[in-house]
Amino acid sequence: MLSLYLHIPFCSSVCPYCSFSVLEKQSYATIQAYLTQLHAEIDAYGQLFPRAEIKSVYFWGGTPNLLGSTEIIKLMNHIEQVFDCSQLAELSIECNPFPADNVLSFVAKLNTVYAKYPRMRYSFGIQSFDNGVLAQAGRPYTFPGMVDFLRSLQPLKQEHNIFNLDFIAFGKFNQTKKGHSQLWTPSALQFFSSLANAQFADSFSLYTLELFEHQKWKIAEKAVLRQQGCLGTEEEVDAEFQLLKALLLDAGYVRYEISNFSLISRSSIHNRVYREMENYLGLGLYASSFLRGDSVYFSPWKEKMQPLFPSLETNETYTGVRFTNTPYLPKYLTGERISAETVQWLSPMDMLIETFFLAIRTDRGIEDSTPFIPVLVADYEQKLHAYAQEGYLTFKSISPTSKNGFRLTDKGMDCANALITELLAQV
Repeated sequence: MLSLYLHIPFCSSVCPYCSFSVLEKQSYATIQAYLTQLHAEIDAYGQLFPRAEIKSVYFWGGTPNLLGSTEIIKLMNHIEQVFDCSQLAELSIECNPFPADNVLSFVAKLNTVYAKYPRMRYSFGIQSFDNGVLAQAGRPYTFPGMVDFLRSLQPLKQEHNIFNLDFIAFGKFNQTKKGHSQLWTPSALQFFSSLANAQFADSFSLYTLELFEHQKWKIAEKAVLRQQGCLGTEEEVDAEFQLLKALLLDAGYVRYEISNFSLISRSSIHNRVYREMENYLGLGLYASSFLRGDSVYFSPWKEKMQPLFPSLETNETYTGVRFTNTPYLPKYLTGERISAETVQWLSPMDMLIETFFLAIRTDRGIEDSTPFIPVLVADYEQKLHAYAQEGYLTFKSISPTSKNGFRLTDKGMDCANALITELLAQV
């Protein structure tokens, strides 16, 4: 099966911490031209993979709900026309929770139209309950506004809905009158705790703030940003993450990925597709795709791309391919999507490394470490047992006589990158 990811890059304004490919305040004509190309890309893949079965569809951004329900429905209608969506397990869409009335009507409309699907998932990018952080980050709402929004959202929730809430740990602790450090305000922290315990949200995404040079808040300006009160130190960022994480775990959520927590059986299907290296297509500006070499989709795509790679060995064994659309809007609007430099052909060793790297970051972990021996350090077994003794992982068996499988504990997930670096012979 295939999964589809559609990138909607438009935003009313670009948040200073955003590291994604987004576009601010584009004209109506530009947005319509973009949608025309997005529909053209759906047709192109529909011709390449006629009536392919679709497992999940994910609208990501940017701010997909900025298009309005009508345009989203047009895109989904088109997808249903050229692909087989009869087995669609999840339709997911990211939403900015402001303006609240627009978002609420958007949710109500899509819930009605897509009641036929077993899962309609919405991910709301709230980011913080700290009014100071929200103001400094340019978010056009306040903590009380989010309380009202979430309360208004409650009666709209249907049986087939999955609600996900996004938060970022900025590490912004405030000083109380007695000189103590305090995250948010007591009322905001209590509301987060009550929200978690009520289990109204099926899942939470909890990230730590990261800065890169292409953002408005640049990594080189960390000291200035801290002085301005926009973010805390690394220790404070981690302290906020640990505090919010503890509240989620205590409320019954399971950490199914490094930054994602869900109730049992409510984790994101799209996230699972990505982490478990299933086939997916990225449509739109700067969208990435992955096809397995052993899938029915690999050969048709490789044959179509052959003109871009005249020196490509046709008898070479490739276990997969990754490719990314152009990040340049003018190119995309002319129909130029993929170029040779964005394509990565995966060798058997590449596939082993990527599979290990992605699987170890989930609650399912590594089913059997034996196939990964070629890419692991010589003493990996000793390291695994040492990590188990230190509480970083637990062993899991694929058979009564095997102890080759393992998964990281919560403690291990907190330092997953360091453990992966120590286990892989090459990264």
